[in-house]
Amino acid sequence: MKIYVEANIGAGKSTLLRLLGNRKLNNIRYIQEPVNEWLETKDSTGKNILEYFYENQNKWSFPFQMNSFISRTHSIAESKDDVIFAERSVYTDKYCFAQNCYESGKMTEMEWNIYNKWHSWLVDSFKLKPEAYIYLRTSPQTCINRIKERSRNEESTIPLDYLEKLHQKHEEWLLDKNSDIPVLTIDAEKNLFDENELNSVVDQIDSFLKTNFNYNLV
Repeated sequence: MKIYVEANIGAGKSTLLRLLGNRKLNNIRYIQEPVNEWLETKDSTGKNILEYFYENQNKWSFPFQMNSFISRTHSIAESKDDVIFAERSVYTDKYCFAQNCYESGKMTEMEWNIYNKWHSWLVDSFKLKPEAYIYLRTSPQTCINRIKERSRNEESTIPLDYLEKLHQKHEEWLLDKNSDIPVLTIDAEKNLFDENELNSVVDQIDSFLKTNFNYNLV
């Protein structure tokens, strides 16, 4: 069973997965987003692909988005566990990040068509369709505040309007009432390091999985 944890940049996805992992809940494997792999994808100047993307999205949108969903596919497809909680999915790559690049003119029509062909092939070949999504819903302002707090050099130039566009893409995609995939929406404005708040989130996830899949989280 594949459960994808979705949200904007800085919403708290990796934090939630780490905290859930610390509780050792019912044989679940937690897969973090392959950011470290992106940071190690460098050229001879020592700059990584994430730096290039945020510095010049017009030039780097296509190679970065291709690299993103391929690396994500690899990390998910290699898992043989019965239940995985993965930070983001290849569907986020497409419906939020890549589509935003295309619609804003940072990815050409030819690049978008190539991207979609590869995306469709990988999704089908590696059986990446999820059983459910967990959507950590936050405001763009909260996201940019948290991005500043974690102080990744590569993210220092992310503007608020970019997060606002991504927020809208997440809302349109994950709150689509016509989708056949269940979505649990969690208020992620709260402090997950507070034990009571984290307990509340765990209870919500447990109830969601019991209702939809007869699966006990705890």
